[in-house]
Amino acid sequence: MNIFKRISDFAHNQTALFWIFLVMLILPNVMMFFTESTGTLTRIVNIILPLGLYWFAMTFNRKPGVMFWCLFLFIFLDAFQIVLLYLFGESPIAVDMFLNVVTSNVTEETELLGNLIPAVAFVFVVYLSGIGLSIVSIRNRKRLNEIFRHNQRKVGILVIGLGLLLLGVNFAVDRRFKLHDDIFPVNGCYNLGLSFGRYYHVMNYENSSRGFSFHAETSRGDSIPEVYVLILGETARADNFGIYGYNRNTTPKMQALVDSGAMVVYRDALTMSNTTHKSVPLLLSAVGSEQYDSLYHQHGLIAAFNEAGYNTAFFSNQRRNHSFIDFLGGEAQDQFFIKDTVSITTTNVSDMQLLTLLDRTLNRYDGGKLLVVLHCYGSHFNYYDRYDRSQARFKPDEIPSADKKYRAAMINAYDNTIACVDELVNGVVERLQQLDVPAVCLYTSDHGEDIYDDERGRFLHASPLPTYYQLHVPFVVWASQPYRDSYPEKWNALMAHHDAPISTNMVTFHTLLDMSGINAKLFKPSLALSNDSFKPAQRLYVNDHNEYRPLDNCGLKKQDEALFRKNNIQYP
Repeated sequence: MNIFKRISDFAHNQTALFWIFLVMLILPNVMMFFTESTGTLTRIVNIILPLGLYWFAMTFNRKPGVMFWCLFLFIFLDAFQIVLLYLFGESPIAVDMFLNVVTSNVTEETELLGNLIPAVAFVFVVYLSGIGLSIVSIRNRKRLNEIFRHNQRKVGILVIGLGLLLLGVNFAVDRRFKLHDDIFPVNGCYNLGLSFGRYYHVMNYENSSRGFSFHAETSRGDSIPEVYVLILGETARADNFGIYGYNRNTTPKMQALVDSGAMVVYRDALTMSNTTHKSVPLLLSAVGSEQYDSLYHQHGLIAAFNEAGYNTAFFSNQRRNHSFIDFLGGEAQDQFFIKDTVSITTTNVSDMQLLTLLDRTLNRYDGGKLLVVLHCYGSHFNYYDRYDRSQARFKPDEIPSADKKYRAAMINAYDNTIACVDELVNGVVERLQQLDVPAVCLYTSDHGEDIYDDERGRFLHASPLPTYYQLHVPFVVWASQPYRDSYPEKWNALMAHHDAPISTNMVTFHTLLDMSGINAKLFKPSLALSNDSFKPAQRLYVNDHNEYRPLDNCGLKKQDEALFRKNNIQYP
C-alpha cells in the first residue's frame, strides 16, 4: 500500500510532473545528438534551443498537464521521430514518411508496425503514461507555485537566449546548416506542412493536368502490329538476381533469355527514389528528366501511347492508395486492381495473377498496337507473404520477426520473391513470343531494400538517406525476334548501351517511346537507350523536398562507395 500511495503522491505532485513532461518533450532531441551526422554545434543547438522553448512554454499554466495537451502536436512528432530513429537509425521525420502513412496500404503498414514492436511499445509506455499523468495534473486541485513558475520562466528565457546565440554562431560557421532541416521539431513541422500541400496537389491532379497533351503520334503505320509490356517490380534489388552475378541462381529463366541474345541486362542501373510513391510515377512519366513538381501538370507514359493510337491496359497487384500511381495507371483504357476484389486483410495474392489479366488482354488482341503495364506486389516486407508456399525454393523461409538474428530466413524468403519475378517475366515473354509480332518486355523495380547487409544493421527502404542496396535495381529489356528483325538499329543501340550508367526513372519513358517510334512533346532521344544519340546523363536523386540532387550530394553514405566499386557500379 505504501508503494501505491507514493506513486499516487508523486502523480499528484505538479512540480514533479512539470519536470517529467519537460523530459518527455526533449527526449528525441537528446537521442538525435547521438544519431545525427550533422556538426556537433548543430546537435547542441538541437537540444538547447527547443529545450528553452519547451521550458518557457511549460510555465504558461499553473497545471503542467494543460500545457502538455497544448503541446500535443509536438508530443505526436516526438513519438513518430523516436520510432523512425529505431527504424532508420538517423534523420528527422521526412515529408515522404508522412505521405507513406496515407499512401501505404493497410496490410503493408500492419506488416511494418508488427516488426517495430520495441519502438512502438517504448513510445506507448512513455507518451501514453504522459497523457495519463496530464489528466491527473488537470484534475488535481493543487497548482504550481507562482514563485516556481516565475523562476522557471526566467530559466527558460535564459536557455532560449543561449540557444539563439549558439544558433547565430552555427549559421556563421556552417553554410550547410538550415533551421528547417536540422532543428527538431522545426523540421518536423515544416515537413508536415509540406506533406499537406503535396497531398492537396496530388488530389487536385485531374484539374491541374487538364488540357495537357503530348501531341504524340506514331512514325509507323497504324496497321503495323506492336506489343509493349512494362513490368514494374516492387522492392527488388539487383544484387539478389542471378543475372546480376548473385551466388544463387534466382533467375534461371531470365538467364536463359540473356544467353539466347534476346534480353539485355543493364548492370549499372540506379533508381532516383527509394520510395514507391515517387519512383513509380517517375517511371510512368517524363518527369525523371523534368522538374519533379511538373508531374502535377502533365500526363504520363500511358497517355502518350493513348494519343499515338495504342490500346492500353494497366493491371496492378497493389491496393489503390490515392497517389499518382492510381492516376497515371487510371489513364489506361483497360485498368484493373486485383486487390479491389479481395478483403482488405488479404495479403498473399501472387503476382502470377497478373498473367491471367494479361491473357485476357492478349486473347482479344487483333494485331494492332498495344501497351500493357503490370504493377507487381513484388518483394516488399514481409517477404514470406509475397509468394505461394508452393513457390518457395529456398528454405527455411518463415520469419518470426524482423530481428537481425533471422536474417538467413529473411534472405531465403526474399530470394523466393525474386524467383517469382523470374517466373513472371518469363511468363510474359512466353506469351509475347506466341504472338509472333514485334514485341518488347521491359522490367525494372521502383527501388531496392536493405536486409541487414553489414554491421550498420540497416533494414527496409525509404530511409531519409538512400543506400546502395536501396538504389541499385534491375533493369532488363527483352525483344521478340520479329522486333529485332524489324528494328535492328533499335536493338543494336540497346545492346551497345548495356554498360552505361543509367537512372531508371529517367530513361524508361524515353526508351519505350523511342522503341515504339512515337514522337511526342517532352521526348528526348538522348535519354532513350534504344537510340544512337543516347548519352548517359548525370544521375540524380529526388530528395524529401522534391528537389533533384546529384547522388553524391544527397546524403548517400560514404561507406557505400565500396559496395559500388565492388559491384562495378559507377559511384556517384
